Amino acid sequence: LVAKMKEKFLNLSTRPIAKVAEARARKNKRARTKLAAAKKKAEAVANSSEMSEAMKLKAISKAMRGQDAKRPGKTYIVSKKGGTKGARGVKLVDKRMKNDKRAMDRATKKRIGGKQGGLSGSKRRRNHK
Repeated sequence: LVAKMKEKFLNLSTRPIAKVAEARARKNKRARTKLAAAKKKAEAVANSSEMSEAMKLKAISKAMRGQDAKRPGKTYIVSKKGGTKGARGVKLVDKRMKNDKRAMDRATKKRIGGKQGGLSGSKRRRNHK
């Protein structure tokens, strides 16, 4: 009896919640309709003759904006001595490369945020002629 009850609850817990599935379906449907509308608009722009090619390109890219599939960014893996094989969307880096990148970021941040060089305060007054 206990085993049957456990099995029943296990089946219930593994089944996806209906509301979640409905929400996902609605989201996908909205995305499909948006994509269809954007494609239709792009087709109309491509077939129009009064626009130049550059204008057409710009209008099409504007119509398709936000419709592109979101590509995941690169994943940086700090490789160890053994080394690993690279995969799609993965960049292997060593400790030095990672450290250099962080140092460059720090330097640019410091350059942007801080004062732009020169003497300050009493040093400026001392050297003033």
